[in-house]
Amino acid sequence: MSRDKFWKKWGVLFSGDKITLAEQLKFAADAESAGAESLWSAELWRDGFVPLAAMATVARKVRLGTGVAHFARTPMQTELSAKSMAELSDGRFILGLGTAPKAWNEDWHGLPYHHPVDRMREYIECVRLMWTSSPEHPIQYDGKFYKIRNYRRLNTPPPYRIPIYLAAVLPGMMRLAGSHADGIIVNVLNTPRYFQEVVQPYVKQGLELAGKKPFEWCAVKVCSVNRNRKQAQGLARNAIAFYSAIPYFDAVLDPAGFKSQKERIRALLAAGDVAGAIDAVSDEMVDALVLAGTPDDVHRQLEPFRDCFETLILLSPTFAAEAAQVRENHEAIIDAFAS
Repeated sequence: MSRDKFWKKWGVLFSGDKITLAEQLKFAADAESAGAESLWSAELWRDGFVPLAAMATVARKVRLGTGVAHFARTPMQTELSAKSMAELSDGRFILGLGTAPKAWNEDWHGLPYHHPVDRMREYIECVRLMWTSSPEHPIQYDGKFYKIRNYRRLNTPPPYRIPIYLAAVLPGMMRLAGSHADGIIVNVLNTPRYFQEVVQPYVKQGLELAGKKPFEWCAVKVCSVNRNRKQAQGLARNAIAFYSAIPYFDAVLDPAGFKSQKERIRALLAAGDVAGAIDAVSDEMVDALVLAGTPDDVHRQLEPFRDCFETLILLSPTFAAEAAQVRENHEAIIDAFAS
């Protein structure tokens, strides 16, 4: 079929699950050769910055972004890592930021999770202010969540403006993306209705507060590609089960009619029945929430998202998958979207 690629740019988000770092670098180089415009590194299976720094050595033209670094890091750690990445990549770096779920903050980082939108606003302001500091020009920040005193960068930062993109699922964070960030990264489960009724109105509210400025609309789409349509759909179920367990995706799942399926998936995962949770993902959920099927199928499935975003970021399912499946799917994604 003829593929009308309405999105302006495409990229790949690497989670790091089930593939080695060496394999990730190979796929990064392959994706750049195939026409990818950006490469991204998630922060969960590996940290967000080290794999990205490694990718900068093999992919020398594409933009490189954290997809996303979590605000459990201190602003100082983030500003230093971001400036190092900007220098290493000769200005091709995007700092993608996100909150991560409440349970991850509290149970894994030992950090309280209150007022995430207000905290993220201060976080962004803090990081940007730190980038302006120097040995001769210390900065101060006096917020509710962050109080910085006499911070001085001990070296001269490289002369690159680093864009900040914000991952968002709920309206408050979308509004913040519009007002305080340079772009939005719409998270992994999404539908055209969600873009039209939630994402676009709330981001535009934020943009109106900020005034006219450049802004990039990005969307992560879980993508499973296989000449055998059923196998592709089966792999995609793994990702839907994993992300359906995260409460803030209620904003996508419930309006789409998947509240009961979501609750069953969560109950099965809580009971340790991973296989049962994956089986509980319905065909309708696969059709509505992700890209899954043959190469032609996934291009057709993107058509309803016309006018929803400009940059497509593709993520392979990995949860409960075999390593060979994950490797094969990365190869298939890159081949399906090659220029």
